Amino acid sequence: MPATATQNLETERKALVIGKWANLFMAVAGLLTAWVSRSDAMLVDGLYSAVNFISAIAAARIGARVGLPPTRSRPWGHDFDEVLYVTFRSLILIGVLVFAAFVSISKIWTFFSGGIVPELVFGPIAVYAVVIVSICLGLAFNFHRAYRKTGKRSAILKTEARAALIDGALSVGSGAALLSLPYLEDTVLGPFVPIGDAVIVLVLILAIIWQPLSTFRTTLADLAGVSAPSSTYAKVARAARDLARETGYRLHRAAVLQAGRMHWVAVYLDPEKPVRAEDIDTFRDILSARLEDVIGPARVEIVLTASDYTNPVQE
Repeated sequence: MPATATQNLETERKALVIGKWANLFMAVAGLLTAWVSRSDAMLVDGLYSAVNFISAIAAARIGARVGLPPTRSRPWGHDFDEVLYVTFRSLILIGVLVFAAFVSISKIWTFFSGGIVPELVFGPIAVYAVVIVSICLGLAFNFHRAYRKTGKRSAILKTEARAALIDGALSVGSGAALLSLPYLEDTVLGPFVPIGDAVIVLVLILAIIWQPLSTFRTTLADLAGVSAPSSTYAKVARAARDLARETGYRLHRAAVLQAGRMHWVAVYLDPEKPVRAEDIDTFRDILSARLEDVIGPARVEIVLTASDYTNPVQE
């Protein structure tokens, strides 16, 4: 594996290790604060951090395998492991948010049904909010810096950076809102203070649930074999067309799939003249090197065919 790729994996690994232990601390702190303060918002924050901690363990293992060469048991390599990780992580986050919504709605229902709703204890929330927000901002900066340092190609680091920002937003929003509730007790909203944290949770869920839903939709498309974005396809088609002209081959078409940071490219060619196997290997290697510069890592396969049975790449 090239030295730069090794360095990128090491950068990713270090960022994920820091994130793992930071999220463990935040998960324990959030759950303890939720227990002491009786706040559903703090419970959601703690559960979110717990998911991040478990995910970081899986991310470290997957990140170390991405880009490894194919084996007998994994003839197509491990590239789609990254997509599977991001997909299931998004599903888990959606599940946590749905669970939080259910708990909050149940609390509101109990309140309006005349049931007893425990009073909130605000003291621990202030300390928790300040500490956790600082940690989340530091994590987001750390993940984003690692993401940029590795060429903005790691879906894992991009996902973790977004998760840290969401966690920070949850802490800021819930902490600020909860601490403002005591000031509402002498107002017309005073009777509703006991369910204030439940309302806050529902508002936060509506504000952030789009992010895991959007990520899930994108990765599901990757798993379904949907073509890479048109901008990526255009770069691949241009590089393949230029190289085909240089070598005197006819380019029928190119197909591009994306699996996390890796791209799968199939190029359909008609040499229109006798060629040797090593000529095709050279074409593949040159195209792979050129694509590395414009779209990132790519696994390129060349298919020789005289049949123009699909729409050719437009000149």
